[in-house]
Amino acid sequence: MPLRKSPSRKPSLVAWAGLLPVLALGACADYVKHSDTITASAGDAIAHNKVVHIDDPWPRASADTRITGQGQRVDVVTKRYLAGPSSSSPSSLSIQLPISNSASPEGSPPAQ
Repeated sequence: MPLRKSPSRKPSLVAWAGLLPVLALGACADYVKHSDTITASAGDAIAHNKVVHIDDPWPRASADTRITGQGQRVDVVTKRYLAGPSSSSPSSLSIQLPISNSASPEGSPPAQ
């Protein structure tokens, strides 16, 4: 009686027949992506050098992060604000205007 091949061998042969071309072509994918650069984005040195040598468009003073202020005055005003409205009004409100040192002896300059 001749030996018969088992039917389970046929699906494994079909699986190998389908898997072998995929593996063979998968190895070629690295060759297709081959390039002579270090990274994929390399090779734009001219554009990079143009951008590097552009002057900063902001004024030099904008880089100064030391904001001057009157800390004690701000502290007093903040405490007064957080305390809420008080029943007594301020004793006096005055506005001090700067005095010009170049006043003419006749008063204001003549109109033109």
